[in-house]
Amino acid sequence: MGLHYFAIASTENLSSVHDLVLNRVAESLLLQIAFFLKIGIECCALLILSMGICKAIVKLLAVRKRRESSPNLGSVRLELGLSLALSLEFLLAADIAATAVSPSWDTIGKLAAISGIRTFLNFFLQQEIQELEKRK
Repeated sequence: MGLHYFAIASTENLSSVHDLVLNRVAESLLLQIAFFLKIGIECCALLILSMGICKAIVKLLAVRKRRESSPNLGSVRLELGLSLALSLEFLLAADIAATAVSPSWDTIGKLAAISGIRTFLNFFLQQEIQELEKRK
């Protein structure tokens, strides 16, 4: 009787160990996917930001070359602001993707702080963009 009980208990333990290993492998795979997704989204954000900065520099040089007045600088600021806002949205998405798989309270707190700061920046950036669009 005792030996039979031991065999059943060992089989149950082996099954739970197998499930635990499978869960850890799946979680590890999801963490790797989330990491690469985060890197890809951050690359997109940097690409958007760098393209916006390059366009703004080219337009600034064109305005300076033609020696135009400052109202044309509003359009440069508007396009750069739109690039910054879009880049901030992508960076926020990257942070969310990074914490999507089994987050700890520490990572949730960091995400809340980062998303709060980025949302705050984006809010005021959007207000400035709307003001520049009204002037235009």
